Amino acid sequence: MKRKQIFEKLASSFALLGNPLRFNIFLKIISEGCDCNIDTQRGYEGNCVSAIMKDLRIPQSTASSYIKDLERAGLIECKKNGKYLYCRPKREALVLLKSFIDSSLSQLRYK
Repeated sequence: MKRKQIFEKLASSFALLGNPLRFNIFLKIISEGCDCNIDTQRGYEGNCVSAIMKDLRIPQSTASSYIKDLERAGLIECKKNGKYLYCRPKREALVLLKSFIDSSLSQLRYK
C-alpha cells in the first residue's frame, strides 16, 4: 500500500471511530470477536450483532448502519448465518492502526 493510501485509510478509520457509539461497537467486536470463526460461529457469542444491540441498548437499525460503515471501511468483516450477522475485526486494519499509534508515540518527546 502506498503512503497516500495508508494516510487515507487511517483518516477514514479515525473519522468513523470518532463517533462514540460506532467506537463502542468496534470495541465490542474487538473484545468479543477476535477468536471467533465467523464461518462456523464457534468461539465467542458476543460478536453476533443481536448481542451487540442488546449489550449496548441500541436499535437494530443503528447497529446495522454503523456495522455496515465499519465493514465498508475495512475495519471489520461480517458473515450472515441464517438471520444472524457475525462480525470480527480485520487483522490488517488493527495492525495498521497499531503501527500508526506506535509510530506516533515513539516520536513524542517528554521533558
